[in-house]
Amino acid sequence: MKKHFIASGLLVLVGGTSSAQNNVTLYGIVDVGLRYGNAATSNDNMLSVGSGQQRASRLGFRGTEDLGGGLSASFQLESGFNADDGTLGYGNRLFGRQSWVGLNGAFGSIRFGRQTTAIYDVLFTVDPFVINGTGNAQRVFAYGLGKTDPLSRVDNSVTYNIQLHNGVGFSAGHAFGEKAGSFASNSSDFAQVSYVGGRWNVRAAYQHSDGVDLGAASTQLGALVGAAHLASASARVKSAIAGAVYDLGPVRLHGSYGDTRVGNGGAVAIRSYMAGVTVNAWRGTICASWNRNDIRNFHDGISDQYGLDYTYPLSKRTYLYAAAGYTKNGDDVRLNAARNGFSGREMEAGIRHTF
Repeated sequence: MKKHFIASGLLVLVGGTSSAQNNVTLYGIVDVGLRYGNAATSNDNMLSVGSGQQRASRLGFRGTEDLGGGLSASFQLESGFNADDGTLGYGNRLFGRQSWVGLNGAFGSIRFGRQTTAIYDVLFTVDPFVINGTGNAQRVFAYGLGKTDPLSRVDNSVTYNIQLHNGVGFSAGHAFGEKAGSFASNSSDFAQVSYVGGRWNVRAAYQHSDGVDLGAASTQLGALVGAAHLASASARVKSAIAGAVYDLGPVRLHGSYGDTRVGNGGAVAIRSYMAGVTVNAWRGTICASWNRNDIRNFHDGISDQYGLDYTYPLSKRTYLYAAAGYTKNGDDVRLNAARNGFSGREMEAGIRHTF
């Protein structure tokens, strides 16, 4: 209840009103700690203080209003930030993580705004590291395109979600490119099917995006393969992924497979694999995973990422963690490293608080 009062007060301060809301919540995560290792810009080791190492630091508002007749309205505004220096995260946007409003009813739900994609939702669900930390599957999927827009999040989008019978769900969305004279330019289409029942959580998704800026992506895929295979650093990307989690109680098994084609006619072919496990042990949780990215156009285009993490709960909201990661690259690729064929190394320890 205290959260609801705080959230209501903050919304009034920014010019809104929460008096008609049935439920408005302020929530967030503050995650910060020490990191030792190299980076994508340098193979020299460095000791630093990092934000969002295990879970991205964020501040958000979400709420619902009962409109009667089985209809409700909902919204979510979520801002990423860097807890180590107080700056905005995720592209320096105020609400870069999510910013949408929608309607819900027996028909399902429809939302408008900046939202996560079907590819994101599958990776988030099946990755034992929840797409963060040393085992982050997003930064390996499609040579790291999985963690960049528009494969991760899309602007100007409309999405539809519905839960069907017997644990089956479906979602689909379209992100408008908003380019005059061309409906398809810079747009994205995506869809997902899911099944949640018994011990299983199974999901599959497909996305087609136009005008993906490969040069601006943190993976620099455009610079890596552009000269030989792509006409420019802006390309069409078609990506499919299937994954599952099998819950045995104290142990959960995770796995996924993805196929991504970049450029006209699928000029660059990328395959992505993940296998992982989550184990409840020593009053905490252990996560481990192996991720492989294979750029099929290269003779030695395989990158293998290994991650290990232990999390210890001090309470229901505060956790200590320690993690280590290693990425081995083939001679033609440099995932999580500064030069082709070099390895990425990292160790992290920190504290995470949720509210």
